[in-house]
Amino acid sequence: MDSKRYYHAGDTDSIPEMKEIFEIDYAFLPVGGTYTMNAEAAAEVANTIKAKVTIPIHYGDIVGKKEDGETFKALVKGEVVVLEPK
Repeated sequence: MDSKRYYHAGDTDSIPEMKEIFEIDYAFLPVGGTYTMNAEAAAEVANTIKAKVTIPIHYGDIVGKKEDGETFKALVKGEVVVLEPK
């Protein structure tokens, strides 16, 4: 879209195929830890795919804690945008 590459992981754990993802502008990774990666595992994925901007999702409402977004941000080597969960 708009000459940008987006990756939305949805509800998932870290899978080997994620190592083949590259040249991503925006990555959306789940960090809730229930049916998805926790913040630490998601940060490992983020540091592997090296998107220009990574946005944690699926936490702080139904699953996970609001703090999971900040934990994720602290572990990622790159730009992270933490949106306020509802």
